[in-house]
Amino acid sequence: MSENKEPVFNLVPEIALLAPLPDHMRKRFELALLLMHEQLEAGLTWQQIAKKSAISAFHFHRQFSKLFNETPGRYLSRVRLQYAVYYLLYHDTLSVTDIAQLCGFASSQALAKALKRELGLTAKAIRLMAQQATPAQTTVLMDKLAHPGESGSLEKQLAEALPCNRTFFDKRYIRLVPTDTTDWDLILDHYGEQSVGLLGITQTTELEKSWSDIHTQVGKVVAQSEPYDLELAAGNYFCCRAYLLSDVAYSQVLHTLFEKAQLAGYEVDPKGHFIEWIEEVDMERYGGITMQFQIPILS
Repeated sequence: MSENKEPVFNLVPEIALLAPLPDHMRKRFELALLLMHEQLEAGLTWQQIAKKSAISAFHFHRQFSKLFNETPGRYLSRVRLQYAVYYLLYHDTLSVTDIAQLCGFASSQALAKALKRELGLTAKAIRLMAQQATPAQTTVLMDKLAHPGESGSLEKQLAEALPCNRTFFDKRYIRLVPTDTTDWDLILDHYGEQSVGLLGITQTTELEKSWSDIHTQVGKVVAQSEPYDLELAAGNYFCCRAYLLSDVAYSQVLHTLFEKAQLAGYEVDPKGHFIEWIEEVDMERYGGITMQFQIPILS
């Protein structure tokens, strides 16, 4: 698979919103966001985060609300819910109490109230979605946790400018990677930088099924002369690539890609495979990943 040297499309609202700020101010807000995302278990308040970021509570609240279109308290609550929903969907070995603690909620009851208030769902209902819901239904759930914009979610507004193109790929030979999960977060935790080049391969006819019925294989492209487990036929694909940090952005980019393919008049090849490819892993600055998504289309 050839490397793509074009600038990657950013689908991280926080990066887009902080980009215009002066360096000194941007770095302080980046530190605040880092604390909000990586120290959830500590249960820090937004006031404590402001202090640790060397910003007065008054200025932090005013500037944050202006920049992010929501108060820092509201942002922090939404981030906690994003992580809680992720754990409920993909970590069935964790109890609801464990998840509440990991995400900075005072108790499992506090988490339950937040889920009911913001999503209208119980923890049990979200856990059932991991088995019974389709990807499209999960996208609807994730959209409720998206960053608020002036018109709909900011992730959706950013995705409207997502560059997509038709690309022809020669036959590809895939060596499967042994893994007991297809959750990219868990795969990244396990393989780290070695995740670069990994592909998720899913038959297009399975994409409308519930998650429990979707069979995705994980592998790497190898030379024809090397041992391989399956072949991907040569053909045309409708593709995009984006830098992602959250499940919300991941869901939105998939929804947008399929929507743009339909608007462009392309028909999905029912015999083909939908491809997710990890191009790059950011191990230093934000911790996001660059992914390419490929829909097989009929010529």
